[in-house]
Amino acid sequence: MCWLERKKIRIKNLLTISTPDEALYREIMYSLGYPNNKVNFLNLAVITPFREISKLPNAQTIQKALLYRAGLSNDNTGLPDNFDPSLRMDEKVWNYKKIRPANYPERRIIGISRLLNHAKEAGLVSFFTARIKDAQFFRNPKKRLQKIMCFEGIGIQRKEEMFFNIILPFLMVLLDNEILSFANSMFENYPPLSNNAVLKTFKKSYPEIPIINAKHYFGALFMMKNHLNFRM
Repeated sequence: MCWLERKKIRIKNLLTISTPDEALYREIMYSLGYPNNKVNFLNLAVITPFREISKLPNAQTIQKALLYRAGLSNDNTGLPDNFDPSLRMDEKVWNYKKIRPANYPERRIIGISRLLNHAKEAGLVSFFTARIKDAQFFRNPKKRLQKIMCFEGIGIQRKEEMFFNIILPFLMVLLDNEILSFANSMFENYPPLSNNAVLKTFKKSYPEIPIINAKHYFGALFMMKNHLNFRM
């Protein structure tokens, strides 16, 4: 079974226990952490659900709510009266070891707050679905992605990873034929993403196999991280 099918099975399972917006929100939050912080970001999403985020007035308030619930700030001034201050993580759970300052949890929270503010009225699923349908009129895959992921707070490399590893597989599960066609085109035609240590190891292990598009790129990463036999 290829990496994309495994990813879609995970998403289908998530959708049995959560609404689409909450499930996509949890997946996005989970992706923000390096391995030692992924579960922490997921826990933060559980105690600060998207339905609560969507009622907050702006990115600054969303940021304040998430930082407070994460235990990374003691400032809860200006939050709604019904905001429960007892739902809070211990700051000691966050791992900073071997993480660059730009990727510290509080920096990731500040960045994602801007996206959540953009999407809170329509909902995450509708927000990205509408942007994908607008972007399909561009022929260049990179321009398509720029159109879809046009928001501040997250770097282009992280946006690419989030788009291909989370957003596209998630929307494919919802079985909109227009989205399915667009997603397959993007996976096949978008160039490989930036090299990292895992991909470099793959290239050394499988020098005969070219990585020519995003589909191959994520397939190679998935195989190496899960110690599987190679299959695109």
